[in-house]
Amino acid sequence: MYKLIPFYLVFLLIFSGCQSGRSLDSSEKPEDAFTQSSFEEISLELKEQEDLKQSLQFESEWLKLRSQFIDAEKYARECRIAELKLAAEMARFGSLDQRLPGQGFITDVQRDRWNTQLETKKATRITAGARANLLLRDLKDLEDNINKAGYQVSQSQVFKKLD
Repeated sequence: MYKLIPFYLVFLLIFSGCQSGRSLDSSEKPEDAFTQSSFEEISLELKEQEDLKQSLQFESEWLKLRSQFIDAEKYARECRIAELKLAAEMARFGSLDQRLPGQGFITDVQRDRWNTQLETKKATRITAGARANLLLRDLKDLEDNINKAGYQVSQSQVFKKLD
């Protein structure tokens, strides 16, 4: 008797799955895609879906380039901040040096070393700014191409400091 249980289970599964005589409800009725109105509706939805796909492709490309530009702009700002911090430190020590009588405590070698560091930071900032400008140019070109294709790019800055 216990040996027949798997046979009965298989039989029940097969029998319950074979209900070919069952009629379809109106909600389960398959679509008839051979009518003319269906062709027009399907064509319209197809065009809409293709437009949405193209919009998402443009947005993806724009977001990637925008992210690269933002990273380059952040790096350029970090370089400028480092340059300004060094210049402020040099000015502070220079002010103290001038107040002391005589030669002061900053030697010519130290002065040259600090000026070289400042020039290096300035050169790094200029290079970083140039990279950000190139990416901005590429972003503007992409935005022009997107606009020519009939899509609109938002021109607003996402984050602004409130005053």
